[in-house]
Amino acid sequence: MDSKRRGEIAYALWKYRLKKEGIHLGDVNREIGNIAKATSISQAELREFVQQIASELLTETFEKAAE
Repeated sequence: MDSKRRGEIAYALWKYRLKKEGIHLGDVNREIGNIAKATSISQAELREFVQQIASELLTETFEKAAE
């Protein structure tokens, strides 16, 4: 399995987890900081990543509700 496919799978799993568990807005900044420290990924990149996933989840939710 190449790194691109691993990334696709990781993205899908993370998105699935957020859909099932929800996004707790009060905890987002603290969690981003903790993840940044543990992974050496910048907070800016993590914030952008979370915003992208959250946006997709909202769009999917409203599209499903409109059906």
